[in-house]
Amino acid sequence: MSTTEIPATVQKSRRFPFLVSVFIVLFIVITAGAYTWYSLSSSCEVDAVEEVSTILISQVKMYDNVYQSATAATQTSVVVPLAVLQQILMDTQQVAVPACMQTAKTELINYMKTVIRAFMAYSAQEANTVVRGLIEQSETHYANFSTELKEVKKCAPYCIR
Repeated sequence: MSTTEIPATVQKSRRFPFLVSVFIVLFIVITAGAYTWYSLSSSCEVDAVEEVSTILISQVKMYDNVYQSATAATQTSVVVPLAVLQQILMDTQQVAVPACMQTAKTELINYMKTVIRAFMAYSAQEANTVVRGLIEQSETHYANFSTELKEVKKCAPYCIR
């Protein structure tokens, strides 16, 4: 080799760092997806759904017992059962539920609120059509609650709601 010759420069492949970057990004995406799936499914574990379902059904039974006795009350004597219904509503609002059961709880709360509004309308001597309309609304919320609760029990622990 002569002293005037310059050795050719060797070009490094840029392919290797690119492939490493792609694998790192894929690993992060797959890991994040798996964590998200795990979080969604574990937030609706079967045991948690059963436990909360029992609590909500217990609240409904208590509420309905007072509701039935309140239907026999006069417009002036409905105040006491109404106060009890409101307390049960507030207690039910405090029940913590998994994310997959939030819709069921919301329907239950709406059922309770609508019944209370119906009794208030009855107590205020509003027209029977107003009271009946509120009761019909409450029945719709109750049916939605029941349907939603059954659906969550069926899909747990893989509910995404």
